[in-house]
Amino acid sequence: MDIGPIGLAGSPAIHLLVLIVKPTCPAIQRRNRRVEAYCQLVRPIARHYAVRCSEPLDDLVQVGLLGLLRAAELYLDQLQTPFEAFARPHIRGAILHYLRDKIQPIRLPRQLRERLDQRRRLLAEFSPCHGNPDPLPQIRAAMGLTPEQWQQLDCAQQLCQVVPLSPLLEERLQAPEQQLCEPADPEVALAALAELEPPLEAVVRRVVLGGWSYRRTAGALQVSPMTVQRRLHRGLAVLRQSLQAKGEPAAPARHRPVPVATSRTAAR
Repeated sequence: MDIGPIGLAGSPAIHLLVLIVKPTCPAIQRRNRRVEAYCQLVRPIARHYAVRCSEPLDDLVQVGLLGLLRAAELYLDQLQTPFEAFARPHIRGAILHYLRDKIQPIRLPRQLRERLDQRRRLLAEFSPCHGNPDPLPQIRAAMGLTPEQWQQLDCAQQLCQVVPLSPLLEERLQAPEQQLCEPADPEVALAALAELEPPLEAVVRRVVLGGWSYRRTAGALQVSPMTVQRRLHRGLAVLRQSLQAKGEPAAPARHRPVPVATSRTAAR
């Protein structure tokens, strides 16, 4: 259908095209100026990943420019961070997301990739036309491959497929030794805690139940932070043994000891 000049001028698509070609919004103009001013950030980051994968540099540059465009849209002038430092993670993240979603985990030789593509095309052609439930022998004969070469194609295809983790997780959860334990009865756990030696009980109550840091606990008990750590490990081990002896399931320890050198929590 032929669209006259009047109908074309009133089309919403034309207004959108005008906005894209000649943006009038100040925010879009600022975004475009940032992209033009900092587009030189993209190529070094793209080159860093291009030498580590099989993707062409130009493709990674285009993906990185999309990340730069996204950073220019999200950046606020009142931020303390310079735009260059703000944009680099967005460029790097766009490239990494592209490599994660689009690129195969294993790079196959070119001959294998071509044969796999040929087999996929023949499989799409043979299945609907011939009505054969098992067209693989015919496809192998059409490609002129030996059984060993055909098996090599199967192995290559399996290498490129991502194995789902759900069956593995279900298998582990179904194993008796891997089953998740129900938490112990709080009253029984508190009773077992009261049976600990006073130094061990004091540390467990403060660190685990109170959420105190090693440094704060050490200051309250007049001991060193390393002593607090040793008493905590000893108290949890004795508490776990006590719960197991009483028939209660001993849940895995949820507390993660913090090294003294990296603990920044001050005593309150």
